[in-house]
Amino acid sequence: MNDGTLSARQLAVAVMVGGLSAGAAIAGRGGWWWTLAGAAAGTAMGWLLLRRVGCGRLRPALRALYGGWAVVLMARTLDETARRLQPAAGERGAAWMVLLLALPLVWMSWGKGAAFFRMAEVLWLGAAAAVAAILLLGLPRVDWEWAAEPAGSWGESLLAGTLPMAAGLYALPHLYKVKEEPGDLRRGLAWLAALGAVSGALGLLTAGLLHPAVAAKLDGPFFSAAGLLGDSARLEGLAAAVWLLPDLVWMGLLARSWGEGRGPALAVLAAAGLALGGIAAGFPAAACAAGCLALAVLTVALPPEGGK
Repeated sequence: MNDGTLSARQLAVAVMVGGLSAGAAIAGRGGWWWTLAGAAAGTAMGWLLLRRVGCGRLRPALRALYGGWAVVLMARTLDETARRLQPAAGERGAAWMVLLLALPLVWMSWGKGAAFFRMAEVLWLGAAAAVAAILLLGLPRVDWEWAAEPAGSWGESLLAGTLPMAAGLYALPHLYKVKEEPGDLRRGLAWLAALGAVSGALGLLTAGLLHPAVAAKLDGPFFSAAGLLGDSARLEGLAAAVWLLPDLVWMGLLARSWGEGRGPALAVLAAAGLALGGIAAGFPAAACAAGCLALAVLTVALPPEGGK
């Protein structure tokens, strides 16, 4: 893979790990069943996009839109992650954390994209172990009456439920680098559907451990719910730290939409500037998902450049 060629599995793993970042961010923000419905819609859209794009390359104007929106999504993730890791440090502490998070992102974004996707394959093992441990410990403790209670607006919940699937959207700019093999489409959709199912399970866990009314008042309710599994704040802090793996992969995938060379690193710096300026905090999950949906529609409407 030193020539820059990617495998379909590498893309699928990066989508799965990166999508967990958004899955945890929206958990407890709306009805988990709407997250599942959004995941089903996102998987159907994924099938259409994969059939449409194939191994072709997105047109330059479309790639520019992907890159611009990637900076917004990256800035929002930087802001949320910094506040999660420094909950009591105030604005100044969060600003320093944004800068600290940007440093490894710049390093990850420099050079060839193949190295980033190989790294995502390695991080997949740690992310999968963390998700499995949290779900195995948490699901037996879920209060199903709480989990069944309505939470938030169904429209916003459904739209936000598609946000984890945006990780699949940002794999499309790299499809032209993939050597196509039989069954890649089916396997890619299976990974995407699994991401949606896990995101729904995280929402179920959060609602069933905290109650939707409580979750709606918290910053990062999923991590507060994780803290209940160990009956102390230590497990909450551990889950927040471990979730840096999906966060970094998600932001790295966004940065990689800027191509090779210095472009991705510049995208990280631009996103850090937006996060430090407080602009990213004004974008709710539903608005971010709406922007991704608009990109998906444009991708279907604009045929790709000639593929392999």
